[in-house]
Order: sequence, then C-alpha cells, then structure tokens
Amino acid sequence: MSRHQNGLRATVLASGSAGNALLLAMGATRVLVDAGLSADAIERGLSDVGVAPGELAAILLTHEHEDHARGAGPLSRAFGIPVMANAGTVQAAGAALSGAALRTFDTQRTFAVGPFAVTAFPVPHDAAEPVGFAIHAAGRQITIATDLGSAGESLDPFFAAADLVILESNYDLRLLNVSAYPWFLKNRILSPRGHLSNDDASRALARTAGRRARLVCLVHLSEVNNLAPLARDTALEAIAHVGGRAGSVVAVRPNGRGGPIALD
Repeated sequence: MSRHQNGLRATVLASGSAGNALLLAMGATRVLVDAGLSADAIERGLSDVGVAPGELAAILLTHEHEDHARGAGPLSRAFGIPVMANAGTVQAAGAALSGAALRTFDTQRTFAVGPFAVTAFPVPHDAAEPVGFAIHAAGRQITIATDLGSAGESLDPFFAAADLVILESNYDLRLLNVSAYPWFLKNRILSPRGHLSNDDASRALARTAGRRARLVCLVHLSEVNNLAPLARDTALEAIAHVGGRAGSVVAVRPNGRGGPIALD
C-alpha cells in the first residue's frame, strides 16, 4: 500500500443540492461525513473508490436535512454502521434514524473514531443543531463546514489551523439575484442561517490565510446560482489580495464529485 493510501485523505463523493457525502480515510479506517444520497447511490459511490459500506467505521452527520442525512438510517440498518450525531440532530431526524445504530456526541466536545479526533463546532444554519467538524489525524487537521449562512470570526480558529478546509461556496450573489428562484427561497438562501456565498466564503478564507500553504475544497455549489470556476477564482483572488498562500483551491462542480485529496 502506498503512502497516500495509508495517509489522511478526503474524497467528495457527492456535493450539491441533490446530496452530500464526504469520505475520510486514514489507514484502514474510513468515515463518511454526511450521507445525503440514497443508500444505493452511496454504495455505488463507495464502490467507485474501492470501499464497501461495511468498511465504514461511522457516519457523522452535520445536521438532519435530507440532502445530508437521507442515506444514514438505511445504511446503518443494513450494515450496522454507527451513525454519530448530536442530540438536536437525532431528535429532528426522528423516524429517518429509527432502528439505526445511534451514537450521540456533544457539540464542542472532542470524541474519537479510530485514529480520528473529531470536534463538532456550531454553525449558523436553519437546522436543529447544525455543526461543522474539525478532524485531526496524523498531525493534520481537516475542517468541514458545508451548510452555513455566515462565516463569522468565531469560526476563524477552525479555518486557520486546518491543512485542508472543505467549505461551502453555494452561490454568486449576482446569479442568485437574476435567477428564477422565488423570493421566499432567495430570502432563505440569503439569510444568516441559510447558505454561504462565494464572497462570504472567500472573505473567511482570506481572513484566515497565513504564510503556510493550505488546501481548500469548495463544495455545495448551486447548479443554478454558481459556477465552479467562478467560486474558485473568487477565493483565489481574495486570498491573493491579502498576501496569503493559497496552496491549492478546487471547487467541486454542482452535484458532482471530487478526486481524492491526500494530506502527506
């Protein structure tokens, strides 16, 4: 097995309004962050990267919305995979997680999954108890924040310390304004508890950019109100403007997949 296969790596299996799932691997341990597709679709996505569902050590949920949690209950019931979520998410998910192998974690209290040390931190989103994750393994940190309406300075330490930031960059404000979305939906997206714009994501990345190169993966892009090159270039320009080192910035196309990102 190569060093990349043994080391910490992240693979975006799905990203967008149709569903979200992120595979993390360290050595033989594999963890799914969110399971927002059908169980069958997740099985196919895992198979594409050589992973069987029964190999998963856990499914971590950021919140209960269907595009993040749809497949968690069925996968857990079929394969005995532990579903890990905070109490607010479990309660809000209700029957969708009935019969699942549930393990509840406390937001802001670190817990372990194999070699991963996981800390859930609160994010502003219109869910019961939504969180992002700071995940440590092998001296590296991955910070994941995929559904949030704003990225204030309280989140800066999680972004600044990360070797890889996986961050929502949902919409371009100009494209959203001229889209055919009804105003109630536009207002929900624009809310401080809605979704993160390219500009707001870029400001957070620029504010926490240091002299150390950092990898950035932009996710949860809208298929109507965004373009992957636009999200990527907005982030790169903002980081360059403050003299930060971007490392690599990639944007996963709407409802698409990303290749594996290895952290040596």
